[in-house]
Amino acid sequence: MKALQTNRYLVAVVAALGLIPIVLDSTIVTVVLTPIRTELNTDVSTAQWIVTGFILANAAVVAIGGYLANLFGRKRMFVFGVTLFTLGSMLCGISPSIGWLIVFRVIQGIGGGLVFPIGPALAFDAFPKEERARASALVGIPILLAPIFGPIAGGYLNDAFGWHSIFFINLPVGIIAVLAALLVIPPDTSSRAGASRFDYVGLALSTAGVIAVIYGLSLVTQRDPNTVTAANPNGSLYGWGYWLVWVLLAVGGVLLSAFAAYELRVSHDPALDLRQLGRYDFLMSGLIAWASALIGYGLLVLLPIYFEAVHFPALSALDTAIALIPFGVGSLAGTVAAAALYRALGPRWVTALGAALSGLSAWMLAQAIHPTANASQLLMAAQGHGSIAAIAGPDDLRWGLFFVGLSFTFINIPIQTLALEALKGETLAKASSLWLTLKLLFSSVGVAVITTIFVDRTQSRATDLVNQLRSLAHGSGISPTDPRVLQALHAIEAQIAVQAGTWAIQSIFWLIFFGSFVLLALALALPGRRRKLAESASANKQSKDEPEPVAAL
Repeated sequence: MKALQTNRYLVAVVAALGLIPIVLDSTIVTVVLTPIRTELNTDVSTAQWIVTGFILANAAVVAIGGYLANLFGRKRMFVFGVTLFTLGSMLCGISPSIGWLIVFRVIQGIGGGLVFPIGPALAFDAFPKEERARASALVGIPILLAPIFGPIAGGYLNDAFGWHSIFFINLPVGIIAVLAALLVIPPDTSSRAGASRFDYVGLALSTAGVIAVIYGLSLVTQRDPNTVTAANPNGSLYGWGYWLVWVLLAVGGVLLSAFAAYELRVSHDPALDLRQLGRYDFLMSGLIAWASALIGYGLLVLLPIYFEAVHFPALSALDTAIALIPFGVGSLAGTVAAAALYRALGPRWVTALGAALSGLSAWMLAQAIHPTANASQLLMAAQGHGSIAAIAGPDDLRWGLFFVGLSFTFINIPIQTLALEALKGETLAKASSLWLTLKLLFSSVGVAVITTIFVDRTQSRATDLVNQLRSLAHGSGISPTDPRVLQALHAIEAQIAVQAGTWAIQSIFWLIFFGSFVLLALALALPGRRRKLAESASANKQSKDEPEPVAAL
């Protein structure tokens, strides 16, 4: 029995090990885009495909990873996915040109997309139902910590060894993960290789639909190279007004609607089990996951923007990642605590606690991040009669960031456990793909929405400050077009941007604060501890004479 128990944890650890380089790679590359672009002599819009190509390939394969695992075996496809990702990493490191680098990043994305749904399914199936919160915590650690440690690793490796090293670092981890998977994960016993009813139509519709939607959303936050000028060297975002965004979203929506109709009415072996949405636990957990993704993943984009683009002086990517370490510490602490509390309190109260912590962290950050000067103070500073107080730095945000990390785990671990804990085998693999696909779609929406709100509000506030400064000058008997006014505006241009960006970010934190009440209301609709205990007792009674789900080593 002890060997069996050890084996469960080994399977979960191996699943997490396979995920670590993949989730780190989704953030580690963003730090070194500029060095890559410089060495390979390419422009910003082409270099962006180093990230976009990986994301699109990853998203497309996540949707079908569980289905392919059922056909060809979960262990086999997990090993294949990690191997493909590791091979893609090696090829990325020796890429001779930007074109080849993008191709090899797509290969990485395909391999990673296979591992994402299969890893959690392997870990969940290794544990009995009443212990699956522990499996969820183990495989959730890489996903939660990647936004923090990815940029730190990327910055260090690039500075010490060059950009090629960020890909080579995946090789030893990938090799160890493959060898460990071959030794630890039980052999496949129920793969259906050669199944006569391969869901070609469903796979094609889901893949094309997900790619169209994700790419459309990613365009919202990309820079339009045609808007780059001397006055605007970074260019402007495409934004929601770009026609191609809506064409892609419309095409993606039609394809995914056709996919849903086909899977529910025609397919005998659907690629994604959409019927899981009719199950109360899955649907309610999904609603919270999607609402949380809208807020949470947008927040993970917003905080680096604050440190790197709003804070004065701006922090480097490496310093920004270090400033976000309290978030990682909170995530680690929450991972341990949420898994332990799940059995003691049930999903309702752990998730509700996470929603409350989300509101608390948003309130703390909104209190810390606030404008430090109005138009009058800016004008006085420009004229040399005063100074502008510094805005919040990393030390001021430490506890707020810690509680953000804590809230993430207290929300995500219980709802993922609740959504998937009653499933096993082929149903679990498909449900895992569905869960991750929908979460990925909504997190993309969150990033696009939060980013555009930030840009719009920053521009609006900056315009208001400039108009107020001109009005103050006019009230002093000076023409708004007077060279002295223009010179003063130019002198405090950077501070106008800082104050406007700070105001925009603070307003978004207030939106997140009020959004946390919606999360809290949804959390209270989840099942409580009594129902979960009753279900566990019933399951134990039915399976007490059945063998353990994972064989001993």
